[in-house]
Amino acid sequence: MSQLITPYRSAQPTGRDGFIQLLRGEWTKFRTVRGWVIAVLAVALLTAAVPVLLAKSATTNDAITCVRGQCQAESQNFATGPAGTAVVDSFYFVHQPITAAGSITARVSSLHGSGSRSLPPAYYALQPATQPWAKAGIMIKASTRSGSAYAAMVITGSHGVRMQYDYTHDIAGNGAAGTSLAAQWLRLTRSGDTVTGYQSMNGTEWTKIGTVTLPGLPATAQAGMFVASPQFVAAQGSGDNQLRAVTQATASFMHVRLRGGSVNQAWRGTQVGGEAAVPRDVRYHTSCGKPHCPGAVPPPQGGHGVTTGPGGSFTVTGSGDVAPFVPITDPVGVTLLGTLFALLVVVALGAVFVTAEYRRGLIRTTVAASPRRGRILLAKSLVVAAVTFVAALIGSAVALPVAEHYLRANGWRPPVWAQLTLTSAAGLRVVLGTAAIAAGAAVLGLAAGAIFRRSAAAVLAVAGLLVVPIILSLVLPLTTASWLLRITPAAALSLQTAVQRYPQVSSVCAPYHDCFPLSGWAGYAVLAGWAVAALAGALYLLRRRDV
Repeated sequence: MSQLITPYRSAQPTGRDGFIQLLRGEWTKFRTVRGWVIAVLAVALLTAAVPVLLAKSATTNDAITCVRGQCQAESQNFATGPAGTAVVDSFYFVHQPITAAGSITARVSSLHGSGSRSLPPAYYALQPATQPWAKAGIMIKASTRSGSAYAAMVITGSHGVRMQYDYTHDIAGNGAAGTSLAAQWLRLTRSGDTVTGYQSMNGTEWTKIGTVTLPGLPATAQAGMFVASPQFVAAQGSGDNQLRAVTQATASFMHVRLRGGSVNQAWRGTQVGGEAAVPRDVRYHTSCGKPHCPGAVPPPQGGHGVTTGPGGSFTVTGSGDVAPFVPITDPVGVTLLGTLFALLVVVALGAVFVTAEYRRGLIRTTVAASPRRGRILLAKSLVVAAVTFVAALIGSAVALPVAEHYLRANGWRPPVWAQLTLTSAAGLRVVLGTAAIAAGAAVLGLAAGAIFRRSAAAVLAVAGLLVVPIILSLVLPLTTASWLLRITPAAALSLQTAVQRYPQVSSVCAPYHDCFPLSGWAGYAVLAGWAVAALAGALYLLRRRDV
């Protein structure tokens, strides 16, 4: 007689092999290995300590100096703008008072460089006849004091028509950049603190370019014509080898009409900033209509000035610029390069997190427990990225305020170098960016470990992509260095830069001073692209090879 046997059923609940369980398992592996936990603590410590040590030793030999109201940093003059930051405000201004309700209109043409085009030293770029950001136009300005609030409509050397105000703001008008402009009619209207800019091709049909508010604009401001031409800046070789030369530009103004000013008021010429602002009476009225009106001041030989012509025309020559002051050196960015030591630990940690399983044969158990190998790689990436992100976040949050304290003590202070705090937009970008770079580097290291299956080879490969380009950029020619920092993961370090760069400012972006060719998050996208590509390659090999 046969006996019925009941199959054994375990009292334990059925196990799951879902992604959450896999993720929990990888986290358990990580936190139970003492060496990996120590490595995470080392990442936080190095991220905090090395930038602070660099900041303590980062003394400047070109501190901010001010004499009789004229301030200078890095051998360049600057003023303090409406926002309390350093600005460049040096140009020739032909102006009259304007009341709280008024306008100024002019037809601007013939903007061209008028300075000397002497040949530069060998291997430097040739100075263009007209600087790309040379500008001529009309302006309403709070006063002739350097650094005071303003709004302007301008034509430029090769960037079309622009409306610019309060130094950092730039609005493109009609007309393609990079093309030579025909004569343009420009207009600014004022209503209290509000200024509106217009552009026209014929003086009849007007296009509104923008409306801006200048808080605290006085009841009587200054309105008139101006010309500015920034320095010619060129780089040669590596490091910070630069050539700077003063330039000039000249422009013609016709059909100048000022409404809201005094009747029969004389135009006055003033050199704002740069040289001493000595008023020069032009004594010209629009009713003159003669080639040379009584009292007209000729332009100084080789300098700025204004001449008058028939039919109420002006020819103005000027130099300088109206723009943000962009310092050459970025002390915060340079000190944060010390996080490269922490990144080397991060890369090694990411690589070991996967190569240790190959070395000990545990990868077979992992694959047996979760046959879908892509999920294994993704889970490991998420764990190591999250852990290193938190560690670097803590370290950079400690490093930034302490490093800033030492940098200010060493002379790197406002208004030239902005003070970063953890709550400021730039400070948050630097701290979060440092953490994001660590997470990306960890994933890249993990992917390299899965590809090479050897920790040493993976670390060398990723270090060659992340650290070596920074070193080479200091010694390679600027063009080569810039391309290197565009295509390698080192581009992500642009997230740590603190000096804001402006497209309307002519400058040399030298890696020697921690200037990167890509903006912060654009640079990080390069690192992310490398990490994704490396993960895709690692996944392909993980599926094709035996474990």
